[in-house]
Amino acid sequence: MNAPVIVAARLGFGRDMWSIPPDNITNSLKWLYVAYFMYQVAEFLCQLSILAFYLRIMINFKSRLVVWILMGLVTCFGLGNSFSMIFQCMPIHFFWDGWRGEMPGSCGVDVRLFGFVRGGIEIFLDLAILTLPLPMLAKLKMSKKKKLQIMSMFCVGFIITVVSCLRLWAFVRFAQTQNPTYDNTSGLYWCATESNLFTVVACMPAVHAIMHKVLRRFRDVSSFASKGLYGSDGPGKGSYLRHNSDRHQKSGSLPFGVISKSTDVNIRRSERSDSDVELVNCP
Repeated sequence: MNAPVIVAARLGFGRDMWSIPPDNITNSLKWLYVAYFMYQVAEFLCQLSILAFYLRIMINFKSRLVVWILMGLVTCFGLGNSFSMIFQCMPIHFFWDGWRGEMPGSCGVDVRLFGFVRGGIEIFLDLAILTLPLPMLAKLKMSKKKKLQIMSMFCVGFIITVVSCLRLWAFVRFAQTQNPTYDNTSGLYWCATESNLFTVVACMPAVHAIMHKVLRRFRDVSSFASKGLYGSDGPGKGSYLRHNSDRHQKSGSLPFGVISKSTDVNIRRSERSDSDVELVNCP
């Protein structure tokens, strides 16, 4: 939702409504409408992404059942939020054109009541989602350092709850204002902050797995180079891996009566799943 917020700011959003050209007021309110819709969709998808990740790491039936229930609640709440945002005014364009007082229409949603109810449900869902894996993580058999690292990664999301409370307070102020382009600035900032934080939290396990794989490959290459297993030119200049084998000998080179035996050894390495990497292998 950052793009529509930036466009709205360039059109004058954040300044006193009566100091902005009329056309810019209309256009900035259009982008405000788009920003709020994108915020709700982003939050909805981030919550589903986190819950889908839980399904990959949880094997207990009861825990998975709770995850599925939360996914159902998040889906219903997200769709209800989105439709309420889209159709809060009839006709829809009354949201950005109604300030002129030149067209019939109304916004039938009680913004203050809607903000309180929506904010309360949202904070409840955030807390339920963020606290769900903590009991499971506390039971992991690993060092306290790794356990704290993993749990702190999940607990970063609690900052979102604080931001949600601040956004709710700003949203209630906006419901009582007659100057939306000025008084709604703080609410828009908190929405953008919450959306960005949610995206970061949802991506943290995947980013951790990617960074772990990159660092592991870097360490593998460094260890090969330090052990002298590459040619003199080094691994970056068409080097080769030394391999000595006595299997390819001519039969005439063997003394009479000597039996030659060769053994093939196949070594296979299976990659661990991404879930194992994400949870256990903390650097």
